[in-house]
Amino acid sequence: MMLINKKHKNITLRLLFLSIVYLVFCCFIFFFMTSVVIDLIFDSKVNLTREEIIDIIFVSTIAGTTGGLGSWIFAKIDERKSRKSPPSDSE
Repeated sequence: MMLINKKHKNITLRLLFLSIVYLVFCCFIFFFMTSVVIDLIFDSKVNLTREEIIDIIFVSTIAGTTGGLGSWIFAKIDERKSRKSPPSDSE
């Protein structure tokens, strides 16, 4: 009896785009909160300027894009390897 993984979908460009958008959003929230906490710890007040927000957006875009692209590439490699190798029978 062969088990079939029903969750395994084809890795598409749509999935790449969605993962990049998701990671950029998550990185923006994380870096924004980190900046606020650091300001509170060292200055006891929050002072976010336009330049800081632009820097956070820029860094979030870089981090989200590289993370999404990297995970997509590794998923494509894994998808290709799973197609090439025959399923192992543990019986």
